[in-house]
Amino acid sequence: MATAPGDARHATPPAPVEAGAPAIPPHRSEYEFNAAEDLIIQDLGAKMSFVGLFMVGIGLCFAVSAIQRWSRLHEIEIGLIFLSMLFAVFGVWTHRAGSDFRRVAESRGRDVTHLMSALATLLSCYRLIYLIFLVGLIFAVIQLAATNLGG
Repeated sequence: MATAPGDARHATPPAPVEAGAPAIPPHRSEYEFNAAEDLIIQDLGAKMSFVGLFMVGIGLCFAVSAIQRWSRLHEIEIGLIFLSMLFAVFGVWTHRAGSDFRRVAESRGRDVTHLMSALATLLSCYRLIYLIFLVGLIFAVIQLAATNLGG
């Protein structure tokens, strides 16, 4: 609900300022990368976007292959389905991070915001990779122990 100019009934009173505290501007400016840094970030973003789209394409090829196998042999290929989902998810995240990196180079005054968005997307991607490797390592240790103990 907007207030009319001069209508003090719904206006929020200003926060008290302590004596000697520096005044904080309402909009804090962000760090701005220079032209050489922007070129590096732009190139990284472009390459990541391409790789991400390519990975989505590979995931779609795996999905089509799994569907064809199902239609011909009536067998579900779990490995192909897993790979198609993995490539699609990593591809989307990589493309999204690449787009955010390109926005860093293209924008003015929002470099840190776009950079943090790109890093958050990469963190999601690497959390999943970390989890997959950790689960794989646990299964490998279990398999190794079962093989050695089983004789």
